[in-house]
Amino acid sequence: MTPDARTPLAASASPAPAEAPGRAPIALGHSSLASRSAAPLSPVALRQPSRGAPPQPRAGQPPVLTPGTAPYAAAATGDPATEPARRIVRDLRPRARVLAVVSGKGGVGKTNIAVNLAIALAARGRRVLLVDADLGLANVDLVLGQRPLGDLAHVLAGRMPLEAIVQEGPASVHWIPGASHVPALAGVGEGPREALLSGLTDLERVHDFLILDTPAGIGRGVLHLARQADELILVTTPEPTAMMDAYTLLKAATAAGDDAIGPVNLIVNMVTHRKDAARVHKRLREAGSQFLGIDVRLLGYVYCDGHVGRAVQKREPLMLAYPHSQATWCIKQLAGAILDGPDGVTKGHFAFFRRLANLFVAGGR
Repeated sequence: MTPDARTPLAASASPAPAEAPGRAPIALGHSSLASRSAAPLSPVALRQPSRGAPPQPRAGQPPVLTPGTAPYAAAATGDPATEPARRIVRDLRPRARVLAVVSGKGGVGKTNIAVNLAIALAARGRRVLLVDADLGLANVDLVLGQRPLGDLAHVLAGRMPLEAIVQEGPASVHWIPGASHVPALAGVGEGPREALLSGLTDLERVHDFLILDTPAGIGRGVLHLARQADELILVTTPEPTAMMDAYTLLKAATAAGDDAIGPVNLIVNMVTHRKDAARVHKRLREAGSQFLGIDVRLLGYVYCDGHVGRAVQKREPLMLAYPHSQATWCIKQLAGAILDGPDGVTKGHFAFFRRLANLFVAGGR
């Protein structure tokens, strides 16, 4: 794809530096995916990872819920007239920090980064919930090397309870498989939708981070997820087409509503030198500031590393398959940058999944 001369990123990209010696030109992209032949996992009960005393609430906030306090929604009790007020109070309680991992095009390594970043954060003692939000081409299970028993569509259809589809991955990461039948959700009754949203909302309050692996591109569902998340993690590569599509995604997200999107954190994947990341960041930051009025922060980069492709072939997360690889070191640096960044949420305190109610009702991508 040749960049359009009318777009702010149309200038010819400077030549990429020569590949560093000893590095294979395979990075966090879609390598040959193995078949889904692993034995199915049993559903797990949510539990708090062993990391000392549970988190204490800040002054003036209600107590922080833990997995031992019924992480799933129960039927409403008491006076039905007061139930809406109780629900609002419940949904305003402290919740996870929501990170939406997005990309303008496929093949830039978004899913691999989302999975391994979740593992890196969990390894540092954070409670992480990873949600495969791809509504058609879910791949989190392949990168994790686990086969789910069901997905959100099964829950809404009444075929499985929510707790049956929540799986436990490496480092006690909890993850929810992507739903491949979301376009049919518009016909689901209010009762099942409410039960699902309540259960997902409860899961927010027993985790520190909620990481969304979104579909690539600028579909309606992607833009809705991006706008409601606390922060965007934008994944791109030094290729001009990937950079252009990344800018297009930011442009579409800023134009999709009146309220501002959350902070944008850039990850440049498949670099041969850190100067690649600086060059990509400079162009996206300048375009974002001049034409969109947003600031693009460089979170970090990931080197080209042949271990990534081999990890996918083995159906193991990179962090576990090759813990001493260059790409693993980069992922750990990215996790540290997230933890060193601003703490807390930026979109108010209302539950994230509650803000997605319209997406569940309308369905589709």
